[in-house]
Amino acid sequence: MPLKDYTGTVDKLQRALGKAFAEEPWLLNLPGRSMACKVDQHYYVAVMPAFVDQLARLGGMFPDQVSEALVRTGNFITSPPDRDPVLPLTVGWGGPPVTLRGAFVDADFIDRAVKTYGGAPSVLNVSELKISEADKPRLEAFFEGKTAPQKLVYF
Repeated sequence: MPLKDYTGTVDKLQRALGKAFAEEPWLLNLPGRSMACKVDQHYYVAVMPAFVDQLARLGGMFPDQVSEALVRTGNFITSPPDRDPVLPLTVGWGGPPVTLRGAFVDADFIDRAVKTYGGAPSVLNVSELKISEADKPRLEAFFEGKTAPQKLVYF
């Protein structure tokens, strides 16, 4: 069986996300409203399964196709052995903390969509979304062997 090429799928998703962002900029970087927020220069935190469902709708794909493409290309950060990108995160942005199902998305995936296909003059700034310091040990284990989120992501 030949290996699947996911680059076309990823490009299609980036084009769809960029176009949607141009029409509805609140889709990204507004904590409490957006499907993903930038937490440092390397990562966005995506609300799951809303992020995958929205990308699937925008790209005309099934959610499992979107998840598989993002995991296989490294755009979803995963940890062995199960390679599941979803983990519980306690986050805050000024109000009381909220626990959600989140996934870390490589910032290049979203930044390229926004800048190349969304007409943004530059990549998005880091949002006000922060992750609870109590999640840090678990995240350090999750990111073992990868660039972990920077200290600025925690509250």
